[in-house]
Amino acid sequence: MSRMFRPACLMHVCLSSVAALALLAGVGCSQGGGGGMRDVVMVGTTKADPFGIPAEYRALHAGMEEALGQPIRFNPQPSGEAIAQQLTMGDMKFAILTAQEYASIPDASHLKLLASAVNEMGRTSRKGLLIARASDQRFKSVADCAAKRFAFGTYKDLLTDYAARKALERGGVPTNKLLPELLPPPFCWEQRLYVQNDAAVKIALDLTVNAGVVDEAVFEKLPATGGNPISGPSKDQFKVIGETDPVPELVIVAGPGAADEDVKKLTEFLLNRTAENEALCKQLAVKGFAPANRSEYDALKSLMPSS
Repeated sequence: MSRMFRPACLMHVCLSSVAALALLAGVGCSQGGGGGMRDVVMVGTTKADPFGIPAEYRALHAGMEEALGQPIRFNPQPSGEAIAQQLTMGDMKFAILTAQEYASIPDASHLKLLASAVNEMGRTSRKGLLIARASDQRFKSVADCAAKRFAFGTYKDLLTDYAARKALERGGVPTNKLLPELLPPPFCWEQRLYVQNDAAVKIALDLTVNAGVVDEAVFEKLPATGGNPISGPSKDQFKVIGETDPVPELVIVAGPGAADEDVKKLTEFLLNRTAENEALCKQLAVKGFAPANRSEYDALKSLMPSS
């Protein structure tokens, strides 16, 4: 009977030997001078890609590797708060955060803000414009939105929802003074109309919608005149009655575990060499990067709803 078990025993010994060799090889790589995981710079993001590099980060990835002289790996996380935790623990050295992701971090004081993206308008922030139909003589200011239908942008979006609410409140129109919407769940509890980035289209085509908020970058791209139901609206069909607080663009940050020399190298690359990188700018839809203003990002907390 013992002979019948010998092949199985030999196979077990062989598999154990292979596993042991693999483990030793892994330890050697991680402790050796090159090529180990210790040499890879982990960068946090909420964007995931099955091939490891999100399409909009491909040129940025190459530039960061060249600037740091080390391989870069993007590590997708579910939220800005999760990224901040990884940075705090030292599992990541750098991260790419949108303004909304930054605002979700309870305490970002330990993060170093390296550079802010410069948008297509040549600025590091953007506003939401509160608009009404140009022909509607009832609208002179934000206060005139009371008891009217108002089109927000994207549900829980920092600019076209939260910042728009604050702008309405400043104008004397908290959301409970807007004409409530009858909508299916989950929006029925909010009683607000959300139309993504199509507030201008909604106002132009639906006479029951009186005003709304639109990203100024979207509004800027509208033609000056000639709007119609087929080609879309134009700027002359609307009047701007107010605006939101500015919301900064995405920011690249360093965690407390990032070496000062690496922080310096990456900051120099972002501020001085990205604007000339056509592929990078196209993929990220930016014109380059500029020094980050921490106060602009910390001010975002005031836009977030209290929970």
